[in-house]
Amino acid sequence: MESVFVYGTLKRGHGNHVLLKDSEFLGPALTVNKYVMYRSGIPFVSKSDEISKIMGELYSVDELSLNYLDMLEGHPTWYRREKIPIDYISNKGEIKQTDAWLYFNEQIPKNATVIKSGTYGQEEKSILHEQKNKS
Repeated sequence: MESVFVYGTLKRGHGNHVLLKDSEFLGPALTVNKYVMYRSGIPFVSKSDEISKIMGELYSVDELSLNYLDMLEGHPTWYRREKIPIDYISNKGEIKQTDAWLYFNEQIPKNATVIKSGTYGQEEKSILHEQKNKS
């Protein structure tokens, strides 16, 4: 099993979440480091700047699900999957840290806009996001 951090259309309530229907939701999550999130119809996370920590969800996925995610994201030619440190809230309410795969994309369209909050979709606030973005 592999840990995967999702931040866009793979999150619950979004169109591609169906690919994670058989995967275990580990909890709401936040990147340890700051990156930049862009939006141009779909979200992109890039290492080109350090704007904010990225808010998302953490899943435990099997090899088949990871392969489906790679196909969706066009890994390694469109998005590139890399392991990074992630903070998440466990089902016991504890803040934990683990390494997880995140799909980065450095091919940002010219019409893309920065999502300064690091949160795609509704502007959700969480205790984890507020605490971790202060550091």
